Amino acid sequence: MEFSIIIQARLGSSRLPGKVLRNYKNYNLLNVLVQRLKRSKKVKDIIIATTTQKEDDKIVQFCETNSIKYFRGSKNDVLGRYYNASKQFNVKNIIRITSDCPLIDPIILDKMILKFKKKKLDYLSNTYPEPSTYPDGMDIEIFTFNSLKLANKYSTKKSEKEHVTVYIRRQKKFKTLRIDLTKDKSNYRLTVDYLKDYNLFKILVDKFKNKIFFIKMNEIITFLDKNPRLTKYQNNILKNEKFINDLKRDKI
Repeated sequence: MEFSIIIQARLGSSRLPGKVLRNYKNYNLLNVLVQRLKRSKKVKDIIIATTTQKEDDKIVQFCETNSIKYFRGSKNDVLGRYYNASKQFNVKNIIRITSDCPLIDPIILDKMILKFKKKKLDYLSNTYPEPSTYPDGMDIEIFTFNSLKLANKYSTKKSEKEHVTVYIRRQKKFKTLRIDLTKDKSNYRLTVDYLKDYNLFKILVDKFKNKIFFIKMNEIITFLDKNPRLTKYQNNILKNEKFINDLKRDKI
């Protein structure tokens, strides 16, 4: 079985525009994420799926400069973007990563790939269905192309098209599984949605420097445990706020 990572990335974030390529000492979210994912021993390709918006020409330039495969598709129909990217690059098993999660641990990813193969799954996640035990920002989803194809064909709601795997997770015809940690670490936030998240990313860069490309999740958590003031701001942030609001809007 072959597995390829597809990273969704665009510059038009409403909460922190341009965040994925915002440079700090020659580090940005996208290059840190890609370099970390390259350490996986079980992934065939890394593909960045961006939009056809003019502003995302900069992401294409990043890909071309760093010899990374890329696909351009719909801004809002992210599901369709994943489906068409998978078709173009003949991806059989998709690993979905979002570009606002720069600190994904490739060791966790490789263990999940083994689990996916062993259990002969259609869908595997460490995030959904919630509640997850992993830190916000350590989100990994793996699913088959056939599952993606059916989701693309039958999804009608905006939340299904924007959040890619909603249809797969809701249908009992798919063999799905969520993995959990033995100790709940969901109170940690390693994703970058807001300026304060980005400021924490900069602190981690200053602390670990080039180690940021390969430091393990637990090493980051150990550092945060020793410096609780750095994450105090996170107490008032709702996890997956946008997804929750999109689901409420669909019901209305």
